[in-house]
Amino acid sequence: MNINKLPQNCKERLADLEARIFKKPKIEILEQFQKESIPSFEIKPARKSVYDQTLLKQLQITQFTKNAQNKQHYNNYNKETLIEENNETHAIDALKRSLNELAIKDSHVKQLEQHISDLTQQIQNFKTSSFKYDTAIKAFAIELDQNQRTKRNQLIEKNTKKFGQYQYTREKTKIIQVWVDSKEIKDLKEKLGSIRQQLDLCENQYNISLSRESLNYLVLQREEEQLEKQLNGLENEKQLFIRDLKLRYDEQHAKFKNFDQYPVIGERYVLLSLLGKGGFSEVYKGYDLKEMKYVACKIHQLNSNWTVNSKSYYVKLVTKEFRIHKQLQHPNIISLFESVEIDSNTFCTILEFCSGQDLSFYMKKYGMIEEKEAKLIIQQLLEAVKYIHFNKIIHYDIKPQNILFNQNDVKLCDFGLCKELESENSQIEFTTQGAGTFWYLPPECFAKGDNPQVISNKVDIWSIGVIFFEMLYGLKPFGNGESQETILKHRIIETSEKVVFPEKPTLSKECREFIEGCLNHKQQDRFDIHQACNHPYMRK
Repeated sequence: MNINKLPQNCKERLADLEARIFKKPKIEILEQFQKESIPSFEIKPARKSVYDQTLLKQLQITQFTKNAQNKQHYNNYNKETLIEENNETHAIDALKRSLNELAIKDSHVKQLEQHISDLTQQIQNFKTSSFKYDTAIKAFAIELDQNQRTKRNQLIEKNTKKFGQYQYTREKTKIIQVWVDSKEIKDLKEKLGSIRQQLDLCENQYNISLSRESLNYLVLQREEEQLEKQLNGLENEKQLFIRDLKLRYDEQHAKFKNFDQYPVIGERYVLLSLLGKGGFSEVYKGYDLKEMKYVACKIHQLNSNWTVNSKSYYVKLVTKEFRIHKQLQHPNIISLFESVEIDSNTFCTILEFCSGQDLSFYMKKYGMIEEKEAKLIIQQLLEAVKYIHFNKIIHYDIKPQNILFNQNDVKLCDFGLCKELESENSQIEFTTQGAGTFWYLPPECFAKGDNPQVISNKVDIWSIGVIFFEMLYGLKPFGNGESQETILKHRIIETSEKVVFPEKPTLSKECREFIEGCLNHKQQDRFDIHQACNHPYMRK
């Protein structure tokens, strides 16, 4: 196209357009074209130059790209705005829910605080009431114990005239305590002695006269039997009286507390009267203020004069006894409840209390026990021993003093010398010669020699046989009336290879066989617990 032939105003417009194309961005040129109308200047497509067509295409592409970018940006902006608005809505809703939950929790907290305050007040009231109740119960238990002690002392004073008393006398340079019988017992013994002299005289004259003398002899025999029975009854009662005297003396000279003091152990157990005293412990009757029942409190005290090793050894033994006894749960074994520390040298084990006496009390009271009743006692004792043997334990100290009565139940107690086995039928080396009560121990516990001795749970079977014999005859089968020193010195148990039965009372054949099986001198031939329990005599 020849630019010189264009009108003058067109030339000016074209020059201005070219100038703007080279100086302004393409988007601005496009916007300018959109805004301005140039009716007098129209370029026909057919007449466009290549440069114009390229420019137009570039303008169109630029516009399209811009539009697309603007649309994408708008869409992204709208999406982000919607997401932010949605998030803000969710956040507001969550905040509202949290505030609502906090309000509910705050209400619950206030209710709980009020409930805790009420409970605290109730607990305080309960403690106050409980303290009052405990104080009242303690006072009642103490008053009852004091009344029982008063009656016991009155009975002792009364029986002193009937049985006698201990008196002190001088023997060379020593002051010793001796028992002096009452006038009633002395007179009875003198009368019995006189009758026996008359009987001896009658026996010497029996061949001279068979009429009057023989009748007199029968009368004297009858009177002798009655006096012996009366004297034996008094002697048995005297033994119980001496036992009460000893208990009163032990209570008045107890190490842990004075007889008129009533301390509370572990803020729970009130110590009352003394029940018994061992070598290193004292057993008191106690009252449980929580369970409101009587218990037995065994006080263990370490001697301040003991060496550290001695104290350690004693604590080890007591700890072993507690551990073993605590796991034993059987109707015929005294229950052990807990252990309470009192101070660094004193602690207490809480045991089941038995309302009855021990077997030695009844043996002293009645002298002899009938076979049927004695058998019932042995049957319950066998059940207890069967249980501990099943748990691989040897009691080792079964004796009448360790067999208690609680209503109709026989209870085995005191596991201070017990020994543990690897299995029920195993044996252990015996290393504690001199421990235990000699009258109730078998020969293998006294054997001496270069080879170490072994024992088994048949030690307990021997003890049961001795106790059964003693209940039936009123005397021990071996070493009766002898001291432990004499038994050990003269080897009485070791040399007594066979039990000898007195003529009276007459026992059943099965009973004698059972006792012989329990008191077999040879350990390997002696009954074990299963043979003893399954013996025909015990299964009747």
